[in-house]
Amino acid sequence: MPTQQPPPVSVYSATTNHDQATDPSSAVPPPVLIVSTTSGVFTGAHHFTIGQLTAISQHIHGGTTVLQQLEEKGKLAAVHDSSARAYSPKCHPDTRKSLRTRIGQWGVGNGSDERMFWILGAAAVGKSAVAQTIAKDFDERDRLGASFFFSRPNRVDNPDWVIPTLAYQLATNHSQYKRIITERLADDPSILGKNLCTQLKKLIIEPFHILMTEHPDTVREPLLIILDGLDECRDKQAQCEFIDLISTHVRQVDEFPLRWLICSRPEWHLQTRLANPHFRVVCERQELNIDDNEAQQDTQRLLDAGFENILEEYEDRLPTNWPPEDDLRQIAAVASGHLGFASFILRFIGDDQYSDPDNQLGICMKFLGRGGAVGAVNPFHALDLLYRQILSGVPADILTITMRILGLFLFYSHPRVVFDHERLPADAEAEFFDVDQATFRRSLQNLHSVIHVPPVEKSDTAPLRVYHASFSDFLSDPNRSGKFYLDRQAVEYDVALRSLDWLEKDGKLSRPQSKLPSLYD
Repeated sequence: MPTQQPPPVSVYSATTNHDQATDPSSAVPPPVLIVSTTSGVFTGAHHFTIGQLTAISQHIHGGTTVLQQLEEKGKLAAVHDSSARAYSPKCHPDTRKSLRTRIGQWGVGNGSDERMFWILGAAAVGKSAVAQTIAKDFDERDRLGASFFFSRPNRVDNPDWVIPTLAYQLATNHSQYKRIITERLADDPSILGKNLCTQLKKLIIEPFHILMTEHPDTVREPLLIILDGLDECRDKQAQCEFIDLISTHVRQVDEFPLRWLICSRPEWHLQTRLANPHFRVVCERQELNIDDNEAQQDTQRLLDAGFENILEEYEDRLPTNWPPEDDLRQIAAVASGHLGFASFILRFIGDDQYSDPDNQLGICMKFLGRGGAVGAVNPFHALDLLYRQILSGVPADILTITMRILGLFLFYSHPRVVFDHERLPADAEAEFFDVDQATFRRSLQNLHSVIHVPPVEKSDTAPLRVYHASFSDFLSDPNRSGKFYLDRQAVEYDVALRSLDWLEKDGKLSRPQSKLPSLYD
């Protein structure tokens, strides 16, 4: 007769409350944006002459100009050239060249007819640097329509700010467009309080349809609109709605002067939009990998250029052969194609708060020599904050399962293991913990920016895969991960208990009556 199974050993325990993520798969079908192309510039206008339009553009509502009204409802700190983004990362001239060339051609209408381009990539691999560089390049050629850079740490994450901010930029650069939305906001100032679908339709799509009909010379060349860091928008449903609205529009209308560049992490709910034919997202797509040759070469170029700049700045106190070749080689090997990791190292070593790059390099090399364990100083404090932010997004009711899965996946390598975990498929890992596939996938759906979770059709053969070893180092060091720390011995106890359960089920071993102690007792 089977004995009663005790609760699993606690690999992780937390009392922090988390909001449960909404499952976007239950969302309604994509909205329909049918717009008439026969409207004139003055559709719906009444009781004014052409000469009065200028006056209206100056004071449309209670003495507030159209730009002031858009600014109040938007967030200009999200614009690519705002003072808030003055020190945002940009691509080194010799990095991500093939992608930047591809986007440069696509953005002006050469090559692909798709009007939506989606860049996906793990956390801190350089998506925002690409977007920032593209924005600057297109702006210099007068081909940038508008940009919005989400940033959760800087609290630029409200979806209600997006359309007013885009409209503000379009209005400052295009007088005919400004006249159209001035008229619209004069007739109905409440547009800026409407939902995203209505705002996009009334303030961007319909005005450009009017321009195409009445002033085609002003929209002869495509304009690029950039939404970067979409996954950092505070509302997952709003993230999906932006994708639905844009993809529905570009699918329904064959000719239109706006092209959309979207950058995000490969979060589960966003990947669902790409993979599910129900949503019919049609776009160009590029995933930023860190394990291909170009990424490895780009990382080496970034390190070479970064150390050269530091050497030039401190040439009075550094030898000409600094840094040592062995140190540079080791840093490049550890970075392993992860541009963000390399950038964090350069920022730490060149920090002018210390103005001692050689000492900072020594600290960094000791850090790397300890396998990522920190001492008194942590060169990757910013990276750790990012990892904590990602893990904090896991709902509280599923977090323990998440940490048990991470413990087995990242740290269990005991020689007594009853299976070869390096080849354990994702389905088998779920089965090992006796959780159904829905629970298994929900426990990992907030971690797609740090872990590759194979699609359902491949999960019976493909394992989980961490994008960069720095995440493993983070989880295994209590000084870095804090409440998300995974203790290897606790993981081994947990796996041992589960192994005994499986042996008991197979009739090969009777389960001991006493519960094995937890390291957390």
